[in-house]
Amino acid sequence: MVFNTKEKKWVFVLFIVALLAIILYMFKSYVTALFAGALISYLLHPLYQKILKKLKSRLASQLILSLGTLLLLVGFFFLFIVPLANQTQTLYEDYDRYLTFGVNKACINQDSLYCTVFEQAVIFTEAPAFKEKGKNLIENVIAYLFQGIQDFIGGIISFTISIVIMVFSIFYFLDHGEEIKNRIVNVLPIQHQTKSKIYKRLKETINAVVSGNISAALLQGVAGSFIFGVLGIPLALFFGLIVFILAFIPALGPAIIWAPTVVILFLEGSIIKASILLIYSIIVFGSIETVLKPKLIGNKISLSSFVIFLGVLGGLKIFGIFGFFIGPIIIALFVTSIDIYQKMK
Repeated sequence: MVFNTKEKKWVFVLFIVALLAIILYMFKSYVTALFAGALISYLLHPLYQKILKKLKSRLASQLILSLGTLLLLVGFFFLFIVPLANQTQTLYEDYDRYLTFGVNKACINQDSLYCTVFEQAVIFTEAPAFKEKGKNLIENVIAYLFQGIQDFIGGIISFTISIVIMVFSIFYFLDHGEEIKNRIVNVLPIQHQTKSKIYKRLKETINAVVSGNISAALLQGVAGSFIFGVLGIPLALFFGLIVFILAFIPALGPAIIWAPTVVILFLEGSIIKASILLIYSIIVFGSIETVLKPKLIGNKISLSSFVIFLGVLGGLKIFGIFGFFIGPIIIALFVTSIDIYQKMK
């Protein structure tokens, strides 16, 4: 069989794709670490250029940012992940106490509105069908979160190798990322002008997703953990994590957590705490969602927050803890690529 020039080109492209698939399969256990390293190096590249101008040394600039990232990850692990795992385990083991007996602690005055409402709620939830379904739902949700954190902390050797690979990939991509990007772009069988448009659009998408949606959600998660901790609400870190995830849901977001909490505090008779949480939530969460987030995203892309939310859930399932960032970016890149392809027709 004789191939013409165009057919030979496509055969070679398929050959390269097949080799890439084999390579990814070989390193499937560490694809997440490589992906995370590439993403972090991309986000750090502007800072890398500034440090490089001052130090005049590529090696020193790469070492500073790579080791700095490692120190931040270690600090994040001990300051946040370990306490979060402990709180999740506590909730996983004692959720029944939190749902039934724990709330009774506030019922000092049996004639209070809180106790009356709670007693009626208990009567309703004691129905066998409701109790069984509710118990199964709570068990599944908490078990999923608990298992995810356990998997992240467990497997110390695998986790350590992943961190090492990620740090080395950051070190490598900081200096060679632009070269790799150019090679990938040059391989694409499309016009140069179209390549430039695709790269520009994808760059805007990544920046918008990371600096906009994810950063805003992260700020809301931190703000949630902070105010819950200050007010003495149990499991502040755990609920901060839930606020972070829910922050991707359009319109509602963190209100799914803080609004019921305000109601519960009010019914308990903790009027001051309820008022503080209500005012804090409206001002802080509202400002992040309506003022800061639009400024971070800008008008360069229009991507539904719900799509980003689905990306977070899917990313957590496939990529673990790094899925918070990788999942939304992959979905955003897919949607953007479809949009670009339609405009190319």
